[in-house]
Amino acid sequence: MARMTFTESAVAAVAPPAAGRLDLWDAELPGFGLRVASTGRRSWQLMYRHGGRKRRLQLGGYPALPLPLAREAALDALEAVAAGRDPAAERAALTGGTLTFERLAEAYLARYAKPRKASWQAEQRMIERDLLPAWRRRPAEGITRRDVIEQVERVAQRGHLHAANRRLALIRKIFAWGLEVDMVPATPVVGVKPALREVPRERLLSEEELTRLWHAWERIGWPFGPLFKLLLVTAQRRGAVAELRLRDIALTGQVWTLPPARSLDGRPHARPRGLPHALPLSAFAVEILAVLPRADSPFVFPARGRSDRSVSGFFKAARRAAALAGVEDFRLQDLRRTAAAGMARLGTPPHVLAAVLDLAAATPSLPRGVPGAVPAGDLLEDKRRALEAWGEHLRELLAPGGAAAGRAGDAPREAPPPQR
Repeated sequence: MARMTFTESAVAAVAPPAAGRLDLWDAELPGFGLRVASTGRRSWQLMYRHGGRKRRLQLGGYPALPLPLAREAALDALEAVAAGRDPAAERAALTGGTLTFERLAEAYLARYAKPRKASWQAEQRMIERDLLPAWRRRPAEGITRRDVIEQVERVAQRGHLHAANRRLALIRKIFAWGLEVDMVPATPVVGVKPALREVPRERLLSEEELTRLWHAWERIGWPFGPLFKLLLVTAQRRGAVAELRLRDIALTGQVWTLPPARSLDGRPHARPRGLPHALPLSAFAVEILAVLPRADSPFVFPARGRSDRSVSGFFKAARRAAALAGVEDFRLQDLRRTAAAGMARLGTPPHVLAAVLDLAAATPSLPRGVPGAVPAGDLLEDKRRALEAWGEHLRELLAPGGAAAGRAGDAPREAPPPQR
């Protein structure tokens, strides 16, 4: 804990840290401190205990609140603590309430996740479905390490160890960001261990497994059969394919432009690389799309009974298809990894493959086993050649007399696609 004698000149001379924030504490008045953010913002604070718990009171920003007045405010607050009162709670009552976890999570999504992360919608769903029911009105700084552990254990006890890890990772991100922007005084996630020590998945599907899965997808039919086919043929993320809209496909050139993520108020945000992802559709992908049923929905794969939403329920359908195909240890992300490895074997240069997969500059590597670097530029025609080669390879693999001819391909569908 860094201590110094506060003077006006000493406070003004404190250099901001390179990242995060720096807390300095007065050598004369216990608990009275100065927080300096990497942005240069300075604010006075007071740390004290009330009811056996550590509390933090924000006194005001410097230099708007000069040192003598800040010290006087700290002394007044300490007198209130000695009298059994909680000055932070009293301040919250006057200013419209304390910072709840709901407000912290909303700020995290709006100010950090949406502008920077393609996966922000998945995080928003996890927050709304899992975290807000338990913590919505709780003060953010009142969330304890025990609360976090209970959240992780609740999921792990149901056998969903990977989901427990995802929930812990999201809680960690929210509080780490809140700490960085000075919205919370500390993070309750320190020392909380994941439910499962995860090893990066390297599963690649064999050609025989791909053929068996393809025929199983034909059996399960609409909507997941063709959706899973497109995952393999395009090598794109599940969420992107599920939210595919016809208006995002240019008829000239058959280029699918994945739109930038949008905030709740409709204003566009840049993708991780700052540009939309333009993906040429191979002839094989166009053939799959051409025979799909059409509905009064902007989505190619709308949710059942909800034309304003894209389809959900992927994992159950993936398990059913894997069981029909007799393929063990299958996950949907294996399709993207297998497609990437397949294109690499067909001679796609690493920088072109990175462009096909839409890897952001912040992601320095391709899927495991596919080394390379992220390119500069869009490389549209290079991506087209890579995807056409991959599509033709799959077409030959699945043709009669291919690697696994005559397997389950002639089996009847479980159910025909609906008339929509």
